[in-house]
Amino acid sequence: MAKKSLSGTTKLSDAAARTLTPQKDSEALSLVRKRPKPRLKNFRLSPADILRLQKITAAVNQESERSISETAIIKGLIALGEKSDPIKLLKFVKEAW
Repeated sequence: MAKKSLSGTTKLSDAAARTLTPQKDSEALSLVRKRPKPRLKNFRLSPADILRLQKITAAVNQESERSISETAIIKGLIALGEKSDPIKLLKFVKEAW
């Protein structure tokens, strides 16, 4: 079986030559940054808060065509709080605390 001669150009020597002399017409690629993954956050609710959440969930499920989870309700309440007046929200926080 004949062996290939190593005296010619190889893929490794070609790659080394390309890194030493970059081509001007080739496009430089920027590094891709990873997007931060959302972190899970746990909350402890008092029995009264759990009861309120269950009442809200039941009321929303009566109006909805499909079942809505408590997690979806909490996400909706967060979005609602984001759009509402901070002073009004602070009033409700003091009332619930």
